[in-house]
Amino acid sequence: MPIETPIYLDLGSALAAFGLIFAVYQLRKPQWELILRIRESWQSNLFWIFGGIGLFLVLIRVLLPQEWIRCFPFPLDTLLSYEIAAYLSFIASPVSLLYFSTKSKGLFNKKSARKFYEALVWEISKTTDDNVNAALGVLLPNFEDICRAIRDNGEKDEVHQSASAILDVILSDASVVKILTTKRLNALQYIFTTIEKYSITERDAGIGVPILVRNLFYDKDSFFHKHLDREGLALPLNIYETIFDSPTLLTNFNMFGWRTLEYSRRRDMSVGVFTEALSRSIKTYLTTGNVPPRHINEGLKYLSEISWDVSLKINTEEKRGTDSYARRPEWDTLHDIANFLGHDYVFVGYRDTLNQNVVDREKNTTEADFYSNSTINAGIAGAIYKAFEHLASVGEDDFMYWHTLTQLTHGIVYEGSYKEGYREPFLKRMWQQIGANVINRHYPAAVRPYLAFIGFYLPNTDRKTEGWLGEEIERVRRLLYVDMKPLLEANTKMVNDENMKDALLPSFMNYRDGKFTYKYGFGKGEEKEIPPPPEGSTSALEGVDLEHRSLL
Repeated sequence: MPIETPIYLDLGSALAAFGLIFAVYQLRKPQWELILRIRESWQSNLFWIFGGIGLFLVLIRVLLPQEWIRCFPFPLDTLLSYEIAAYLSFIASPVSLLYFSTKSKGLFNKKSARKFYEALVWEISKTTDDNVNAALGVLLPNFEDICRAIRDNGEKDEVHQSASAILDVILSDASVVKILTTKRLNALQYIFTTIEKYSITERDAGIGVPILVRNLFYDKDSFFHKHLDREGLALPLNIYETIFDSPTLLTNFNMFGWRTLEYSRRRDMSVGVFTEALSRSIKTYLTTGNVPPRHINEGLKYLSEISWDVSLKINTEEKRGTDSYARRPEWDTLHDIANFLGHDYVFVGYRDTLNQNVVDREKNTTEADFYSNSTINAGIAGAIYKAFEHLASVGEDDFMYWHTLTQLTHGIVYEGSYKEGYREPFLKRMWQQIGANVINRHYPAAVRPYLAFIGFYLPNTDRKTEGWLGEEIERVRRLLYVDMKPLLEANTKMVNDENMKDALLPSFMNYRDGKFTYKYGFGKGEEKEIPPPPEGSTSALEGVDLEHRSLL
């Protein structure tokens, strides 16, 4: 009678082991499931295969007679070998699950590119933080491979298209953007440095990168705001430096273009955040010469539009009769913009070694123009001029008006040696508009704040002012007495039938009995007469081209 071999792994134990494997699978994390969805089918199902093999071996051990098994060749001729093989299969099953579901690096390749993209889209469509973090947990270890695929493959290649779609679609998803720009600073910096490393362009990445930068600008919880507020990890890890100190990123992406900045949300923009980004971009341009001026000029145009929105709000509040305290936040914003244009810009990069070709080109700027592709002084001149236009729409009785006007003109008057090239195009555009105000009687009345600026110097003839400012003082004197005096005496009207005197003269400048006067102390102090120019003086508007004004 044959000896019965003891059973160490019976059918019940095998079923229990298989059930335990199934229970482990049910406890899988979202990231595990995402990784398995991307992998090849044999890899994602290998744990089931091992479990099934183990169960099958136990069934052979239990169901087949011992005499039959002994007929099989070695090592299949002993019952113990089936039990050992089943044990090993049950152990290999969860091990394979852990290995293939946790190893995320290397998932993106030529074979899996499309599947990788589709799996990420499916995952982030669930919109929960767990699913978004799972998607990022897979995206980030493969991000360098994705960028490399964009660089090394042609645009029509399927791998290139899948990689570009990941940057375009995944990085622009609202839930991904929110987490990256407010909670995952290390991941955000890694994304930008990798994009820089592989010279990815806006054409390659679509709207992904612009949307990330957009949320950094507008979201009050973003790392742009946290850095300026000196909060937490945003201090040692400077995201401004990562983005705006890189000529590669500033060249390949228009950080201030229409894809990044929303014109409907100008009032949501923090001027401090925006000017920090602009300052760093300008410094990178001046030191490297490798940033397109047009990209920075678009930022200056957007800053000017913020100034216009704020000025309109002040104008509305003034018409409603609100007190000056209620308008203080708007005036603070205007003052911050004026401080950037008239002071901060002057000192950007003054301690650094500047690119001499850039400096020489900037010195020769001829027009105020937000669309210039050659110089940023064209945009600076345009922004300062437009700021004068905006001040023409608000009242002059608030001391913040003077504070803002002083800051706006500080660089032009006192710091001309630090930045050269923007004063001349500003003056050219200003006198073109003054000609439109006086000759054509058109608006906006930019001459009004300009008279407030120059008018401060007009009564004082004891000490002659030298340089360009002295020339401007005398030119404005001729404007008043040669060009405007005959029109005021004739009670000339503007195109909207408003009296020219009311429309063009600031409230603290007056004309009566053939004389112009200027009242100091914000219009409440001493009133002094403005002396006329010498006999025979010519028009201040002589030579002003009214037909070819810069398009701002």
